[in-house]
Amino acid sequence: MTKKTTPDRGIDSDGASLHVVVATHSREIKTALFLALNAIPAITIVATATSTSELISYCNTFRPHTAIVEGGLPGRPLELVLVELRASKPKIRLLLINEHAEVSADSALADIEVFTDIAQLIDNFPEQGADSR
Repeated sequence: MTKKTTPDRGIDSDGASLHVVVATHSREIKTALFLALNAIPAITIVATATSTSELISYCNTFRPHTAIVEGGLPGRPLELVLVELRASKPKIRLLLINEHAEVSADSALADIEVFTDIAQLIDNFPEQGADSR
């Protein structure tokens, strides 16, 4: 049986897989995310970006449900890229790992979920995947 991916959500038609793009320049963060997310059966990491241009390209190609983005990613200013992604893909969940982010109601990051560490971010994923939300 072949699964079909719903283009606007990145979730398989049977609701079993939550597709994630990881954008980081840190090998340690990438490894930690892979270990943690691969332990959740219903999550699939569809791409890993190392720059803002790759992040945009992979989000356009794979149309993930979630993008996990590390602060300090090389390329265009991250705040602008995240706002651009949110505008073009309003259903995407954007998770930013940045211990120094200043988030206020009027900032570019106002509607972005910001985490100061990976453990805090991972706690936001259901243990069983998309169906247990």
